[in-house]
Amino acid sequence: MPMRFRLPPLNTLRIFEAIYRRGSIRQAADELCLTPQAVSQQLKILESSLGTELFERTARSLAPTEAARQLYEPIERGFEQFAAGINAVRREASRQSLYLHVSPYFATHYLVRHLGNFTAQYPDLELRMSVGVELVDLDDHQGVDAAIHWGYGEQGELEEIPLIEDLKVLVAAPSLLARQPIDAPDDLLRHSLVLPLTDNSLWQDTLALLGLPYTVAQPALKLHTHDAMLEAVMAGLGIGFISYLDAIDQIKAGNLVAPLGVNLLKGLTLERSPRFFLYYKRDPKNAEMLERFKTWVLEYICQPEIIGYTSRTTVAPRDA
Repeated sequence: MPMRFRLPPLNTLRIFEAIYRRGSIRQAADELCLTPQAVSQQLKILESSLGTELFERTARSLAPTEAARQLYEPIERGFEQFAAGINAVRREASRQSLYLHVSPYFATHYLVRHLGNFTAQYPDLELRMSVGVELVDLDDHQGVDAAIHWGYGEQGELEEIPLIEDLKVLVAAPSLLARQPIDAPDDLLRHSLVLPLTDNSLWQDTLALLGLPYTVAQPALKLHTHDAMLEAVMAGLGIGFISYLDAIDQIKAGNLVAPLGVNLLKGLTLERSPRFFLYYKRDPKNAEMLERFKTWVLEYICQPEIIGYTSRTTVAPRDA
């Protein structure tokens, strides 16, 4: 295949541009950090390649020929375009980025509505976020830097930072309690359950907290998201565990009732309480930005005024 561009050596064009603009071989040499002899040699190579002289030399001056005047403008434009392209690539390469995979409840209730507080500090940050219940594989999942996941911890070889406990309230619809009242803890055993599909021990741990036996025969509806669970409980499909903020709002609105009190699940140990964790690899590629995000989440998001209660994992905010 023939060459697309038949050009002289590009360095000779760069040297020609400097000589023409500065009007002097010596000044061009100073600008390019070369010796005058090296600049003169490169100019001779270019003139030989073109088959014409580009400058008329006298003892005291260097005047461009008509050929030089014809050549200079397109070369100048070409180098300006080179510089623009290189600067664009450098800006793109230096742009900070962060790709997160976040549990739906944490994303919608805590993170997204407050993200402007974080991104305002880094106006050039390219932030991407996917939302999902399952913890993705950080080695294989399209460049995800970190994940915020609901569970009990101990996720293999990842760095694991506890953010907040997901304080639950055991609630039921008033219509359900009108049919099947819960006047004492053991009345719970006669109800259907609405539970997270994600692996958890909420029901077993609650029964143990109340000193009640666990039975696998109790009917249960297991749903993938918190919003689906909330709708199911409000529809009277069973008693269920709803996250604190939503539970309080719906109790105030008269749509739900906490028959054993809103603070029942505070009696679980921290280890038996589901929490939101920040996970990332031990050698993250965006270590600096990830550290800034982690600090911001802990010191800004994971505070009582944001999450609506005091979590046992909450860190003290920095002094203003």
